[in-house]
Amino acid sequence: RNENVKHKFGYMDNIAETGYEVIADKIEAGGELFTSYNRCKLCHDNYDWFGTPEMFLQFGFVESMPQRWLFDFARIKFDLDWKNGSYNDNETNKDGGGELVANFLVPPSSKGIRLLQEELTRLESFATTYRVENFEDEGIPKHEWEPLWQYYDALRDALSVAVQSDVALSDEVWALDDNWWVKDGTQTAEDENHYVLPTKSENISQG
Repeated sequence: RNENVKHKFGYMDNIAETGYEVIADKIEAGGELFTSYNRCKLCHDNYDWFGTPEMFLQFGFVESMPQRWLFDFARIKFDLDWKNGSYNDNETNKDGGGELVANFLVPPSSKGIRLLQEELTRLESFATTYRVENFEDEGIPKHEWEPLWQYYDALRDALSVAVQSDVALSDEVWALDDNWWVKDGTQTAEDENHYVLPTKSENISQG
């Protein structure tokens, strides 16, 4: 990762990597360089599984829209973005306006949505207990405390949009093998360089 190039996923990229050189669009004076840390031409290992949680884990920031979320326990995978999003829309909507939508990359199931709702309920209970706490009382530096709650907000929003989505549900995903999430990248369930866990047998068997 080049510290001088910031991450943007999707339509907000303004440079292209060929493997040997970086080609940039016209950049105004004082402008910033953006590329994707997980969808660049050299990132095939990350295409299918590396999303917003992994971005926060590896680089310490919550990416702006669009975001990618993969919940292995529920076999649900989607991109989250502003409705009819574009760069200008993102700049306008990031302060609270507009509508977020989930673009499901694997057809979600009724069981998967139920599991996400259970996780959302757990998270909201957690926040009720702990968000009122002071970072100093908890012994956590402010520069760590605030990003943690920023990630919490992103996760809560993603789950909320997913469970409220008006999308056709299908249980077919539970009949697939552990490669249910694989599409464009080079990683598969058998590889070790990803964080997608195999689905527990009880999740597959439960209705």
